[in-house]
Parts: sequence; C-alpha cells; structure tokens
Amino acid sequence: MVRLDQPAVGRLSRIDAMRAQAMAIETENRRQIFIEKIDLALIRIKQKTYGLCASCEGHIEKKRLENDPAVTICFNCATDKQ
Repeated sequence: MVRLDQPAVGRLSRIDAMRAQAMAIETENRRQIFIEKIDLALIRIKQKTYGLCASCEGHIEKKRLENDPAVTICFNCATDKQ
C-alpha cells in the first residue's frame, strides 16, 4: 500500500489543476483562431474570391477545401512555402 502525505497530495492536485487550466486556455485559443478563419472564409465567399489561392490566384483543389474549408492557398503554393 502506497501512502501519500497530505502536502504531496495537495501539490499533485495543484499541478493537475494548473495543467487542466493550461489545456482549457489552449483549447479556447484554438477555437478563437478557428472562428476567425471561418469568418474570413465567409468574407471571401461574399467577395466571390472563395476557393481562389491568395498566393497565385489559381483555384484551390476541391479536396483541399473539403479537408479545410478555411484554407487560403492551393497545394502547390503551400508546398512551395515549405
């Protein structure tokens, strides 16, 4: 039987709480970024530029848009930037 003293248990609980808080903050940040990308995609739809590459102005591949509707560059431009 393993026995933990109270201060050790308290420290572990605080560490767990801090990790949970950090994860919640990161999740919220990612959610906000996703919402911003979707809002920008909606603007591009209104401007009739949705599906056009922001780099070369060619068409973004259908599969690429299906995978990520907020993507702004075509596959070729994305691989050129890497």
